[in-house]
Amino acid sequence: MAFLSTKTGQFTYFSQQLGEQDWRGKNVLDFGGNIGNMLRDPNCTIDHERYWCLDVVKKSIENGKTVFPDAHWIFYDRYSFFFNPYGAKQLDLPRIETLFDYVVAYSVFTNTSRSDMLDLVSQLEEKLAHRGVLAFTFIDPSYHSWPGRYAANNLVWRLEREIYLEGEKGNLLEINVHDLAEQAKDAAWFVLVNGDDLYLESELIKHYAPEQQRTYHTFYTAEYMKSLFPQATILPPVNDEMQHCCVIRRA
Repeated sequence: MAFLSTKTGQFTYFSQQLGEQDWRGKNVLDFGGNIGNMLRDPNCTIDHERYWCLDVVKKSIENGKTVFPDAHWIFYDRYSFFFNPYGAKQLDLPRIETLFDYVVAYSVFTNTSRSDMLDLVSQLEEKLAHRGVLAFTFIDPSYHSWPGRYAANNLVWRLEREIYLEGEKGNLLEINVHDLAEQAKDAAWFVLVNGDDLYLESELIKHYAPEQQRTYHTFYTAEYMKSLFPQATILPPVNDEMQHCCVIRRA
């Protein structure tokens, strides 16, 4: 089943992180933009004809093109656990002649492998115009996103969320939340597959057939993300979100 996102607020999130509300006259690449929810955000100031959306879900690209025909829509047939399990692994980004003032990726590298993130960030940096900005989100597992409203950290929230979502489908997912959280507490990064299959500082996961692929969540501490991208600025969540932001500016 194709994943079509209904979330809005992505423009508000990135405009707050980058300190710039007016994106008119700017070329924007929304990497993993799904159906173009950046444009659906009521606060959005992006010119539709200057917006490019690139996504591994073909149906989302078709949907976005129908709603926003003046924007640019590109299907990227690269492998992605659950989102595009039949895609080509390590496929280079499509050729786009335009250079971009803003390249953004919301909740993309939270669902891909570490090696894919490193590869894609390097390629996306090459798409930046002079003084362009690349901004993408990640989730720090130990961070408490909603103190006063939710006592636990982001990892515990995700584990409990996995149980809840499977329960809504009528499935019983038995997860020992405490044990998994304890196992992961000192890891700089890790992958959580299908809700309870945990890989500490490794992406060598066991084989899952496409029909078995449900979720793939990668977590990084803010300190580790800074070590991967020393040129970047790491910013805490805004707009009542749980995701940190990694910002890389082209000189």
